[in-house]
Amino acid sequence: MNTLRIVYKNIKQRSLSSMLTILSVLLGVGLVTAILILKNESEEAFNQAATGYEIIVGPKGSSLQLTLSTVYQIGLPIQNMPIKVYDLLKNDKRVRLAIPYVFGDNYKNFRITGTVSELFSEFEYKKGIRYKLDEGSFFSNDFEAVIGKEVADKTGLKTGDTFSGSHGIETYEGASEHSEKKFKVTGILSRTFTPSDRVIFVSMNSVWELHNHENENNGSEDHHIISDSMKTISAVLLKLKSPVFFDLLRRQINENKYEGINAQAVLPLFEIKQLFDIIGNINSLILVIAYLVIFTAAVSILVSIYNSMNERMREIAIMRSLGARRFLIMKIIIFEGMFLSAAGALLGCIAGHAAVFFLQEKISGLSGIKISGFVFSMFEVYLITGTVILGIIVSIIPAVKAYRTDVSKNLNSGT
Repeated sequence: MNTLRIVYKNIKQRSLSSMLTILSVLLGVGLVTAILILKNESEEAFNQAATGYEIIVGPKGSSLQLTLSTVYQIGLPIQNMPIKVYDLLKNDKRVRLAIPYVFGDNYKNFRITGTVSELFSEFEYKKGIRYKLDEGSFFSNDFEAVIGKEVADKTGLKTGDTFSGSHGIETYEGASEHSEKKFKVTGILSRTFTPSDRVIFVSMNSVWELHNHENENNGSEDHHIISDSMKTISAVLLKLKSPVFFDLLRRQINENKYEGINAQAVLPLFEIKQLFDIIGNINSLILVIAYLVIFTAAVSILVSIYNSMNERMREIAIMRSLGARRFLIMKIIIFEGMFLSAAGALLGCIAGHAAVFFLQEKISGLSGIKISGFVFSMFEVYLITGTVILGIIVSIIPAVKAYRTDVSKNLNSGT
């Protein structure tokens, strides 16, 4: 009888035990695979989202909060600072490009962000790549809006549609709308797979005018006259002319030696690295647990095969009496362990990718970053290979027991 057919027959005879063993290997390998995909993909996506500029200037406070709220549209902004900060930085000879952001309200939990037209005409969100439109045009007047692809897909807004923003960064129960002013959608951005897909871009004047309550309360006929105190911004994204200016400019701002402004300058890539260093500790703990699951599964292979040996001693003795060599018996037992571990490892990798695939839309919706469940790495080959080798190693113990089977004793015991 063919060796592989014997292996298949033996596993099939213990179908419940075999399935549970494969499932335990699957869970461990699947967990490791999913964690590593999420870690690598999210780290790459977060780093790419912060590559369009070198420095973020914002109000004093948490540097990580400033980075997350500005680059990734996550969490609350610190506060606002005078427009003077943007004016000074824009005219600094060391600065190639300055893009201001002013965070206003939201529409169905998508943030309305005031900015300037240079965001679309000069800014490169990735090297050599600028924002493009799926349809329509970029805003040229106040209360015109350019929306991200995710915004269009989730809200159903189309070019020419109008909408009113709600107070606050996020919608909450009882939140009031700015019904006195409506935005008109002039364009829809092509998908960028960055947090910008979840943003509604408008002019800064549009945001300021919505909050220009002073003129409104005073009954001014011209609400377009915005007081200087209302002209504030949340952050400025900087692209410098040379890397040699990074440290000096950042130090001047952080030490309050830059034209008397009270602000902070952060390096987004550095902040994200620190964030992932923190998350990495959690990932490491989960990975340790996952590896323990794999090891436990390997032990279950040992227990499953070893416990079946007492039932199979007579069968092995008969095979030996019919001419089967000791090493053939050992090979059959080892092949069983190899099959169980290989099946669990392969199915585990598939399950890990499937889990990420089903979670990718949820992750993208929460963070605006693109996570793919179809990205494979060499580590998975090593993981599968290592799991199979572990399965082979633990199978050696029952294989040695089979090798030492006393033929005459086990044949006589069945008579």
